[in-house]
This record gives sequence, C-alpha cells and structure tokens, in this order.
Amino acid sequence: MRIFNRIIVVLLLAGLVALGIAAIFYAFDLAGYRLANVPRLLGLDGFAQSLSNFVGNVERGNLNPLDYLVLGAIALLGLILLFLELKPPSPRRVRMQDGTYITRSAVRDEVVAATERNPEVLQSDVDVNAQRRPGAKVDVTASVRRGEDTRRLQSEVRNSVQQHMGQVGVPVSNLNVRIAESDPRQTQTRVK
Repeated sequence: MRIFNRIIVVLLLAGLVALGIAAIFYAFDLAGYRLANVPRLLGLDGFAQSLSNFVGNVERGNLNPLDYLVLGAIALLGLILLFLELKPPSPRRVRMQDGTYITRSAVRDEVVAATERNPEVLQSDVDVNAQRRPGAKVDVTASVRRGEDTRRLQSEVRNSVQQHMGQVGVPVSNLNVRIAESDPRQTQTRVK
C-alpha cells in the first residue's frame, strides 16, 4: 500500500509543480496569454464551466445529497491514504535486546530445529513476524500421524520451542502452536 500512496503523492506533487510553473508564466505575462484563456487553450471549456458551477453551488450550500456523498467519500479516502502513509512499516528483523537484531529466517530455522526434535513430528511449518517490541510472533504448525495425542504433542512442542529459544537467547513474545494430523506420505519426513 505504501507504493500506491507514494505514486499518488508523486503525481500530486508533479501536478502542483506544473501548475506552479504555469502560474508563474501567466502571472508575469511571459507567454502573452491570460489566465482566463487557459481552459479554452486546453480544450476544457465545458469542464471549466461545470467546475465553476459546482464551486458556486458549494459556496452557496446548494448541493444535492449525491454531491455530499461524493465529497465525503473523497475526504474519507484521503484520510485512509494519509493514515496508511504515516503508519510506520512493520519491522523486518526481530529485536532481541537494545540494539541487537536477528533475521526472521534465523529465528524460523531455530524454531524448525526445536520443533522437529520431537520424533512424532513429521514436518513443521513456521511463520515468524517481527514486532516493534523485543521478541517475535511465531506461529508453528506441526504435522503428525493420525491418531497421535495432539494435546500432549502441542504442549511438548511448545515447551521444546520455548526452552530451545531461551537457550539460544532469542525472545519469543507470542508463540502459537497448532498440531495438524497428516498422512505421512504427504509430508517431507515419513518416518523418524
């Protein structure tokens, strides 16, 4: 979304620069044209007349409900785009301590290693998100054979990951563990 916002801002600024240059030319009568002739020169007589009527209706407070709706939608869209532009981007690296960072892929590799230590886990899928505060948000999905005790395995995997990450020194502030029963023929590891 930031790219879209930047494109909009660049186009807006380019338009303002073009209008500023044109205003300088017309203000100092450098080109021999009058400012009132600009719509005719650009072939926008009809548009300029309808815009003039619309602005006059706005000044008099004589708008129909559709105009109010369109103006409100434009204002709301502008506020949304402004909010999305000013919102800071999500961090790319996981903050460990003051000034110490680690990549998300390194955290992912450590969590995969800790998860797959359990012999009943056939495969794991790990998603790591960095946060503004120290620690990472980690979502682990561990694939096990059908018929295994999923509650026990979920607790074991959670404890294993927390213990391993504590030994490595990487804080995990939010750990979600999900156990999925799978067919061993559809996982990377069939037998451990």
